Formats: sequence, C-alpha cells, structure tokens
Amino acid sequence: MRWVSTLAAAAAFIVILWSAPASADVETDKLRAEFEGIVQGLNEDSFEKFRRAIVQKDMLARIFADQLINTEVKKSFTSSYSRSLEQMFVSSFPKSKKEILGTVIDFQFQGNEGRAVVRYAASGYRYSYHVYELGRDSKGRLVIRDWIDYYQGGRFSDDAGEALVMAMPSRPASRKMLMNKNLSDGDVFQIVELFKAVRDSKPVRFFQIYDELDQALLEEKVIVRASFALALIARDKARIRNAVRMLVETYPNDPLYSLRLVEYYISTRQYQEAIDALVVLQDGIGIKDGATESLKAALAMGNTGDAEQFAVQATVVEPSLELGWWSLLRARTRDGNYSGATEALARLEDDFGHTLDPETLGRDRFLKVLADKQEYLDWRASGE
Repeated sequence: MRWVSTLAAAAAFIVILWSAPASADVETDKLRAEFEGIVQGLNEDSFEKFRRAIVQKDMLARIFADQLINTEVKKSFTSSYSRSLEQMFVSSFPKSKKEILGTVIDFQFQGNEGRAVVRYAASGYRYSYHVYELGRDSKGRLVIRDWIDYYQGGRFSDDAGEALVMAMPSRPASRKMLMNKNLSDGDVFQIVELFKAVRDSKPVRFFQIYDELDQALLEEKVIVRASFALALIARDKARIRNAVRMLVETYPNDPLYSLRLVEYYISTRQYQEAIDALVVLQDGIGIKDGATESLKAALAMGNTGDAEQFAVQATVVEPSLELGWWSLLRARTRDGNYSGATEALARLEDDFGHTLDPETLGRDRFLKVLADKQEYLDWRASGE
C-alpha cells in the first residue's frame, strides 16, 4: 500500500501549495486593515495610532543618522519627540479650507516588508501623496518605518534631520549637507547664514545671501528646495518663476517636486505643463489614481477628447471615487456627448446619492446645457 502513502504525501503537498498564497493574502488583508485604521485615526483628528506605529528609537536613529546636529538640539527634539513629530506631520500638508482626509490607494506586503500609498485630499483640487515604508515588529504588528512626502518633496527622516541642522547650523554640519565638499570657509559661512534665514522664515535675508552665491551652490538640492519655499513665502512672482526654472533645469522630471510644480502651473495657466507634471508624479508613486486622472481631465477641458480620455481612466482605476464621475460628466457634456453624459449622471445618482434634476443642473454653468437635451429628458423619463 505504498502508493497510498505516496498519494497522501502528494495531497498534503498540494494543500500546502494551495493554502500558502491564501494565507499570505489573509495576512496582507489583516495588515491593510490595521494600516487603514491608522489612517482613519488621522481622519478623526487623532495622531495616537500613527505615533504608536512608529518605533521612536528607530525613527530618531534615522533622523540623526549622518547629520552633525547640535547636541542641545538633539536633546530638545528627543524630549519633545511626540509633540514635534505631530507638528512636523501636520505642517507638511497644503493649506486647506476644509479638513484634509487620507485614503489608502495602494497597499502591498511581502514577508516583513511593505509599502502603502496614501492620498490626502485638501480643498481646491490639492493633494498630498505619502508613500509609506512599512514593516512588522517582533510580535507581527505593523510598523511605519518612514515615508516619502510628495508634497514637501522628500523623505520625512531626511527632511527632519535637515531641519534640526538648520535649527542651530554649524559650519561642519552645513558643509556635510551639501554635495560639494570642496567649499571655502567663506562659502560655508554664507550657507550657514542662508540656513538661519530658512529657519527664521526670512525671505528678504535669504535672497540677499542667495543672490551672492556661485552657480554651483545654487544647484545644490537643499538650496533649490529652500529657494522655492522662501519665494512662495514672499509671494514674489519673479522669485517663484526663477525658483521653478532652477527646479526644472537642475532636477528634470523628479517626481518629488511634481505636486508643487502642478500648483504653480495651474496658477499660471500652464495646463499642459501641469498635466505633464502629474504624469511624472504617477510614475514616481507607481500607480494611477482617480484623483490625478480627474485633475488631468479638468486641465484638459480645452481638448475635449483628452479630457474624456482622462476622465474615463479616472473611473476605471478608481470607480469608487465620486470625483471621477463628475469629471466624466463634465467632459462628455463639454464634448456634446449627451448620451454618454447620462451614464455619469446615473452613477452619481445611484452610487453617490445626488439628485441631478433640471433645476439642479440649471445652477451649474457647465451642466445647465444638459437640462433640455433629448438624451437627458429620455434618461430622466426612463428613471421615473
């Protein structure tokens, strides 16, 4: 009966093969639910779950690593770690007239390593994207190791370390932050003064120093980023324009700066440039989502074919996002595709609870044209 034991062994092996992926999927789902709970805590104005998911000693080690931070600054930051972490996190988002809400749009986990992408939505088509580096502790619980902030344009621990250097900048620490290590003492002194201006948010002083720097220093990443930030604080259009030029020329197609460039391009009505920057962003975070596709659709309204293509893509990649269906409705209405527009109307009513009757459409300058179109009247009649 040797064949019986052989079959039993084979069957057991097949069970293992079949059950292992299922078990991994269950574990990933469990970790995703845990992470979504952390993001929901943020949405409910509680930072506690997020803070607890970060191992303090590991985060401090990353922030302090390879940075010549003043000892007193280190002590102060460590003693106020929880409060400082929350302040840094909250201040990193775009200004908004409404609450900023996060949505997990991608989650992957393999073994003890994971990655999650969270979209944070503010008012006025403004977004921040974080890509989180995840792991598990000795008890199997999810931990947040670090994250890349695509609104501020950097990894959190790196940016925090730079901020601590600038809190009390020394010449050795300032030199270490730059790519070019062969600077004169005079150059380093200027950089120290520049960092103090950044720390104190003094754009006038910053640009007094900035204008005297050599071109090689102006192309240093920390200075390129700082000049853009201080120009925005100053609301100086010429300075902002120059900072954007430096950013684009020095770090072309760098996804870390895409969102800020999108805001600038929209404000200056450079819509194709904004669309191109959104494509770079999508490549950087590794996924398309309904929000970026909807924004591309809104920016492309001058070209109705492109606008509809982007809007359709928005509903395909994220059908649960209401914004995508509004984009599709507007794009098809703008293109005169009234029959197609009723598809979007139906989804907005059935899935999102809107009542888009003629009176409601009449209050929207883009959609009011639908109210007396035969396609709309037939669709409304069929629904009643």
